[in-house]
Order: sequence, then structure tokens, then C-alpha cells
Amino acid sequence: MSAGELHSDAILADDRNLNHAGESILRGAFRRFVDLLFNLASISLIVASGVLTVGVLLSHFTGQGMVWQDEMEVFLVAGAVFLSAAAVQARRGHIGIELLASFLPRRAKVARDVFIDTVSLIFIAFVAWKAGELFHEAWAEGQISQSSWGAPLWIPYLVMTVGFAVLALQLALQVGERSIIMLVLGLAAFAALVLWQRPVMPLLQGYSPATIGIAYCSATLLIMFSGIPIAFALGVVATIFMFLFMPRASVDTIAQNVYEELANVILLAIPLFILKGAAIGRSDAGKDLYSALHAWLHKVPGGLGVANTLACGLFAAMAGSSPATCSAIGSAGIPEMRKRGYSPGLAAGIIAAGGTLGILLPPSVTMLLYAVAAEVSLGKLFLAGIGPGLLLIVLFALYASWKFSREKRQALAAVERGQAAQNAAILHVDHYTLRQKITMVAWVMPFVTILAGVMVVLYAGYATPSETAGVGAILALLVIGVMYGVWRPKRLMPILTGTMRESSMLLLIIGFSLLFSYVMSYLHISQSAAMWLTSLGLSRWELLASILVFVVVLGFFLPPVSIILMTAPIILPPLRAAGFDLIWFGVVMTIVMEMGLIHPPVGLNLFVIKNIAPDIPLSTVMWGALPFVFLMFVGVVLICFFPQIAMFLPSFVS
Repeated sequence: MSAGELHSDAILADDRNLNHAGESILRGAFRRFVDLLFNLASISLIVASGVLTVGVLLSHFTGQGMVWQDEMEVFLVAGAVFLSAAAVQARRGHIGIELLASFLPRRAKVARDVFIDTVSLIFIAFVAWKAGELFHEAWAEGQISQSSWGAPLWIPYLVMTVGFAVLALQLALQVGERSIIMLVLGLAAFAALVLWQRPVMPLLQGYSPATIGIAYCSATLLIMFSGIPIAFALGVVATIFMFLFMPRASVDTIAQNVYEELANVILLAIPLFILKGAAIGRSDAGKDLYSALHAWLHKVPGGLGVANTLACGLFAAMAGSSPATCSAIGSAGIPEMRKRGYSPGLAAGIIAAGGTLGILLPPSVTMLLYAVAAEVSLGKLFLAGIGPGLLLIVLFALYASWKFSREKRQALAAVERGQAAQNAAILHVDHYTLRQKITMVAWVMPFVTILAGVMVVLYAGYATPSETAGVGAILALLVIGVMYGVWRPKRLMPILTGTMRESSMLLLIIGFSLLFSYVMSYLHISQSAAMWLTSLGLSRWELLASILVFVVVLGFFLPPVSIILMTAPIILPPLRAAGFDLIWFGVVMTIVMEMGLIHPPVGLNLFVIKNIAPDIPLSTVMWGALPFVFLMFVGVVLICFFPQIAMFLPSFVS
């Protein structure tokens, strides 16, 4: 899973390793068609951001916005997600749980890969078929949207049909390259599903929600751990249980459910937030930010480590991505810290932990998803993350300063004994003139201005979250174009395609996760699980502790997006009944999920650090990150005892 996530990140993604040597003319033509769709989808993100920015300006200066802007955003961004899915699959960008892959012999791994691609093919082909039926129905009946614009619905349904059909063809090619027999079997299974005249009523009836729930959970674990991409695995489980336990008509709504869940302007702000972060992350902004902070903090004990921690916090708030923060700050910070005598473990731990702030400090994609799942105010949730984020920055900085002082004392003692200390460079003292300091700060001020401007626009009521994301993306692209010359297509397209790659992977997980949750709710699985939790008679703090331990365990295997959308229907009702504020809990849950990014064995940030500092052993990275896991636990305990750390700022918002 970790490698797949790295390859899907908007900043870390790299297509240069793709090999097209020896492909047939037909395969080459299909690849170019898929790439064309991918590039068009990527460009549509700028168009969507531009539409939202123009809408904000018109609304502010004329008092009248564009009535069609939200629907245009839905058409452009949702359409881009569907059209780019095949290109992401071609790059193996749809992440899955690869925990068992390393234990399998080579031949068994190849057989497993063919099997999961075949299952994915059957499912995606079936979704494409249902999307085609939805398109035909909208065309024949002349269906239009409910907005004042009244746009024809066959347009987005056609784009969804084409996107899933091309994705199915991509999967068919990947299966056929390895096994013609499995391709034939997969196509036969798809044809059987389409032609099957199943009964109107559910195939299996009379089972209790508890029994169905156990089966649902078991099937989910089995299919996910097989290695099927998370998005497809959730969809496969949901579809199987729709066939078995729900009426025939429900199966016909699969494509419509996925589209309607994704046609949410708040959810579709995610790619635009990612675009803003990718624009900043692909530039040298992280390096410049780190250098400016170091220039001002070099006299503080452990000032270099403290500067890296603060740089991670500021960059996380600008980019909103944990891997991006690790990469942008760590690529400059880790070599510099090691050159100055910091131990490899401390240098790696500071960056790995600082990177986790990307999902806590606003604007956070993870918090955005939680706000949708919990149906709480996104603005209040963003504000609630600021206090705990600052608390963690302080805890990380204090530990970095203490650890540095300890390593410096050890080096000084070795020198006094006449021994050659391995980290003697830690005794070196830097010097900066006031002019250098001011110049460095002035250079990074535009990025800090973007961060402050976006937050002011959001909380002053000038723009909605989606409009804020669009404005932030346009401002970030303008700033890197002026400051770093990133405006030519050769330099701009990697930002757009990287954004589209991560967005497609993420939003397909969201779409099929919401389908997964819909089936859980329809079959009363989530309600029964919530009632069971309540019936245990746990005190409110025992309930909270049990749920957080459960989230930590899930963090071993799943990204935060999946954890939120899969668990929210089950854990939130008992927490609400126990009297917990769901905004407060959202912050606590986010910090716990942050731990999952740096605790072994599959913490994503650990692998990011290994990627940018390959000479540091992974075991050293892990041991260096563990103290910061403990500090996060301390942060959670403090927020439990002093909830106003999180709720102070939201209390000012009505």
C-alpha cells in the first residue's frame, strides 16, 4: 500500500518510469487515447478553479454570482475523475493493501495479481454498463438537473460511462497481457451478470443484521487483504451484498449512487485543494521556507530542528498533504541536519512527524471528509484543528531542542576527552546578517499571504469551501509562475497530472466508500453495530478509548480517507449519544490517524523519508519516529483533559 500511495501523491508522483517499448500499434493508440483523456481531465481542474475564482470576484464586486458555477464545478471535476481513472490504473495508481504480497512466492504473486485485476475488470465493466443504462435513460427522458441552470443530465452520465468503459478496457488489457484464459473468464462472468434475470426480491432473506454484518465485515477484510485496490474492493463488497440481500432494483442504482455521492461541491473541492498544495510542493517554496526559518532560529538550541518543525507546520497548512510536506521540507532539511551533526534518526523523525501535520492543519482534505461524514461545520472543524496543531508543533519543537542538546553534550564530552566525535559538526554555529534574514522572509511572504488570504476569504464569508479551494489554487499557480517561472506547459503539466492522479484515486475511494456505507445502512448493519456498542455499557471515556484503539489498528493498513468513511456510520452515533462534541472528536480522531502515518509497520511518512533519504535504514527511521508517536499520544490526552485547546476558536463562530 505504501508504495502505491507514494506513486499516487500529487507531488511525489513520477511518470518517467513508464516503459512503452515493444508495444503494439493498437496498444500504443489506446495508450495515447488514455493519456489524452488524462491530460484533458488535468486541464479541466484549472478551468474549474478559474470558474470559481471568477464567481467569487463577480459576487464580491457586483453582488451577483454565477448561478451555474457549482454545477459547472461538478461537471468538470467529477468528469475529470472518471476520465482519468484509466490512466491512473495504467500507472498502478489505485492503491491497495499489499501487506501479503511480500510473503508470496513469485509465481503465487503473479497469479494473485491476475486474479485481482480480473475481479476489478468484472466489477468496473458492470459499473460501466449500469452507467450506460443511466445515460440512455437520461437521454430518452430528457432529464435535467434541479438547479436554476437546468443542465441536461445525460452529459455527466455520458462522461461517467466513457470513463468507466475506458477503465474496463485498460483492466482487460492488463489481464490479457498475463492470461488470455482469465480474460475470457472475466468477460464471461461480466456477460453472465448483465444477462442474468435475477428475482425481484433479495436472493437471501431472513438473516439478522448481526449475521449479515459479520459476513459483511469478513468479506471486506478478505477482499481488501487480497490486494484489490481499496476503491474497487469496497465497491465489490457492496455490489455482492446488494445482489444477495437487496431487491433487484437496488443493483440498477449503483452508478447513480456513485455519481450522486460524488456530485457534492464540498467533496469536489478536494482536487482543487490538492492542486494548490501540488503547485506549492512542486516548487522550491518548501526549501525557501525552511531556509528562512533556520536563519531566524539558528541561535535557539536545536534551532535547525525547530526550524524544520515550524517549516513543516507552515508548509502543511499551505499544501494540506502529509507526504508533500515530508518531501518538500525533508529533501532540504534532512541533508542539512545531518551535515550539522544531527543523528539520522532524529533528522528523519523530525520530518516524518512534522509531515503528519498536513492532515490536521487547515485546509485539510481529511478533515473535509470527516465534516461530510459527520455532517458538522467544515469551518468550525478547520478552526478546531489550529489549536491542537500548534500544540503538536510546540511538543515536537521542544523534543527536537532537548534531543539536540543531549547529542551536543555527548559530542562536546567526546571532544573534551580528546576523542573524535562522529557528530562533531553539531558544535558548529551559523551566522546570518540581518539583511540575509529579511531577504529570506520577504521571499516566502507570498506563500504565507496565500495561506492567510485563503483562511480570511473562508471565514469572512466571502467564499464557500469549494470557492476558497479554487481561489487558492489559482493564487498558488500565479505565485509559482511569477517567482519560479512555473508557467510553461512542460513545467505546469506535471503539477496538473500529479494532482489529477491523486484526486482520481482519492475520489474513487470516496465514491465507492459512500456506496459501501449506503449498503451498510440499508441492511441495518451500521445501526446494529452502533446499538451493540451502546449496549456494552461502557463509560464515555472507555467508549472513546476503545474507538481510538480501533482507529489506531485500522491505521496499520488503511489510509485516513477509508477509515473515516468506513467507520463513521458505526462510531459516531454512540459518541454523540455519550455526549461527545463531534467537532472535538474529529480533531482527536485526526491526531490518532496522524499516528498511523508514522508508526510501524506501514506508516506512509516512513516510506516517504526512506524515499528522500535512502541511505538511512528504515529501522532507524522507525526508531526516530517513535518518540513523536508518544508525543501525539500526550497531545490527545491533553486535548481530552482540556478540550478548549480544540474548541476555543470554534466557540467564536456562530
